[in-house]
Amino acid sequence: MSKKIYTKPERVPSHAGRVLKSGFIDQYELRIETVAELLGITRGHLSRIINAHSPVTPDIALKLEILTKTPASQWLTIQSKYDAYMMEQETEFKKYKEALNNWVVNSLPMPPQERRSDKKTQKLVTKAAGIAKQLGKKKNAA
Repeated sequence: MSKKIYTKPERVPSHAGRVLKSGFIDQYELRIETVAELLGITRGHLSRIINAHSPVTPDIALKLEILTKTPASQWLTIQSKYDAYMMEQETEFKKYKEALNNWVVNSLPMPPQERRSDKKTQKLVTKAAGIAKQLGKKKNAA
């Protein structure tokens, strides 16, 4: 009889705005308008943050540090973990990761001179670069 190995499913990291809502706004029964005013942003902007449509940026994190007594670095860490997880779920990013891994496995071990002249390596670089540009365009459009 073989042992069953239980693995916990990966939990989606929380968006910093959702943490703000549940851990501060709801806890102290604050009005969204009041918090937005204290942060110096519009109610709509705060609404987009707490509904995970806009990120907590460094300037907002610094203001949150004063308001919540939670370090700005912690707000930014929460946000960056969420952002990285969401990007890793995108199909284009998965293609990029595969292309870049192919380059690392197949081309990086080669001596530099051979790597620079190898046609297969050049194709891998071109493919990875093209996907990376697409990711950049998609991010800038968002």
